[in-house]
Amino acid sequence: MARPFTDRQKDIITLYSKETSNQMLRLVPLRYEYYEATDEDTLLTGSSIVLEGRITSPLQTVRYRGKQSVTRFTFSTESNDYKVSIFNRPWLKSPDEKTSVVVKGRYDGSQRITASNVLFTTLSQQPSVVPVYPLKEGVKQRDLRAIIAKTYQNCKDEFSDQIPDYLRKKYRLSSLSSAIRMLHFPQNPQEVLQATRTFKYQEFLRYMTEVTLRKKMGMYKKLTPYSISESKLEAFIKYLPFELTVDQQMVTQEIISDMTSDVRMSRLLQGDVGSGKTAVAAIVAYAVTLGSKQVAILAPTELLATQHLKSFKQFFKNVDVVIEGLYASMPNSVQLDVIERCKKKQVDILIGTHSIFQDRIFFSDLGLVIVDEQHRFGVRQRQMLYEKGTSVDVLMMSATPIPRTLASTLFADMDVSTIETMPSGRKKIVTTLIKENSIRSILDTLIDLVQAKNQIYVVCPTIVESDALNVKSVTTIAASLKAAMGHLWRIEALHGQLKATEKEAIMNQFSAGNIDVLVSTTVIEVGVDVKQANIMIIYDAHRFGLLQLHQLRGRIGRNQSQAYCYLLTSSSDPLSLTRLQTLVDSDNGFHISMQDLALRGPGDLLGIKQSGLPQFMMGDIVNDQHILTIAKEDAYKIVYSENIEDVQYVNWVLNQENSETFFE
Repeated sequence: MARPFTDRQKDIITLYSKETSNQMLRLVPLRYEYYEATDEDTLLTGSSIVLEGRITSPLQTVRYRGKQSVTRFTFSTESNDYKVSIFNRPWLKSPDEKTSVVVKGRYDGSQRITASNVLFTTLSQQPSVVPVYPLKEGVKQRDLRAIIAKTYQNCKDEFSDQIPDYLRKKYRLSSLSSAIRMLHFPQNPQEVLQATRTFKYQEFLRYMTEVTLRKKMGMYKKLTPYSISESKLEAFIKYLPFELTVDQQMVTQEIISDMTSDVRMSRLLQGDVGSGKTAVAAIVAYAVTLGSKQVAILAPTELLATQHLKSFKQFFKNVDVVIEGLYASMPNSVQLDVIERCKKKQVDILIGTHSIFQDRIFFSDLGLVIVDEQHRFGVRQRQMLYEKGTSVDVLMMSATPIPRTLASTLFADMDVSTIETMPSGRKKIVTTLIKENSIRSILDTLIDLVQAKNQIYVVCPTIVESDALNVKSVTTIAASLKAAMGHLWRIEALHGQLKATEKEAIMNQFSAGNIDVLVSTTVIEVGVDVKQANIMIIYDAHRFGLLQLHQLRGRIGRNQSQAYCYLLTSSSDPLSLTRLQTLVDSDNGFHISMQDLALRGPGDLLGIKQSGLPQFMMGDIVNDQHILTIAKEDAYKIVYSENIEDVQYVNWVLNQENSETFFE
């Protein structure tokens, strides 16, 4: 018989779950506390400690800084007496002198303990492993533990296992009911590991089955495979203003091979900032026009779209290809003209932003969609563009490079091409960490660099001052620089609140060398290519992600001159300084992105909500790559199997769209 919840418990369930009380079992513990008696003969200063004994003095509580407090007392075991301090537990009361107490905390040496918890029980009565859950305001750990215990008792017989039984036996995984029990009520540390291992494989397998199914369903024949003139393509490449790197040549061949096959292409092109992805995109776009097809190129911002338009017109200056741009800021009459000519196949390559999604835009014969910075677009947005043609080839581009093996696993529904080598002749950007939020220590150096015809990007986290954030802003820094250095430098500000025409005019002036210092937000993070911009200053650098800093840094050093990046921070946080030191030590985007992935998780780095990647509850795509790879291999066999268990699992996955529960 189901045990009813109290009104208080129902309120907490509503706070944590939008669905049923069963969803509370998906509340993964943040960590576990382990209660096993510490050997007092081997105590080390700074080590964790769990001791059973009695409180042998009155509790003395001192309050400070408003609601903060510290409570002190003497604690005695059979062997020793200790001075114990515990913070912010003013409600603790002195127990009867015969009451057993368990103290958990840190041993500070000299018979002193800083306690994290005091339990009025014995170790024999206390579970040896206790889960600690994420708390919301007004909710205590005991509230959540009581709800989860009651929920498990109410529905423990309803769990049904979906993973094929032969895989469960092969990897010695637990049943779903046992795994949930061990996750929330483990009897020892080994059960925590067993539950975690089971759930990691379970969610990885489900995800890999989904993407394998997507790839299988998306592999349909083209109505008319391309016919491309190799001689014309070779001539186009020959007249490019640079020589392709080995990696650029390799990925170009991979993409061309896909496009000339009779199966629709779905490929991800990834590479570090400045590795030459845009040049590859231009080559394959030209190949499509040789096959009498149209190309749509989608960019996340007008700034990047206009930069692509400028670059493509330079690339295509020696061939008869019509390239147009389409953005919301264009006059409506110009937009209508571009749309009409695109419909009549008088435009070969259309470059734009979200404007291309509009229902009024039609292509006569769309053959290729190129999506730059693919993680910035939603799955449905991209799908709307693919549907503007028949059997359209798709090339996604990303400057978030991750190791090839991990990329091919995470993006298993796409083939992956990777550019790892950088164009020759570029020097490593000299990156310096400055532990103050000011340029005063480098001002003389900056004056010399600008005098030598170098241009400077200055990046700030916000557009205007904010008392709440206490960070440098574009408006404040631009005004300060103009007041101090306006007699020497030509200074302008660039940010997202400016009109598109204003932003374009400022960037054109900067590109032409008519602006020495451009103070900006991260609007210049992707796509901007100004050859003489060889210096970057980033205020409040600790507030940016590692990969974002690396991508910002990639805006400089695009010629053969030495480039310099200065990371300014007032933070004294050791973790923040360690992160920034990673940028000082490395210019390898693959290494940096993995560090960022490990620190921040895949959500921020890969744009999970946009890309369709799941936010795994238990799995860690950095530390659990082995399990992820095994799940990928098993998923492929399942999808192409006729075994009844595999077919049932595939059908279950197909019926669980948008579901993230442990059980159905």
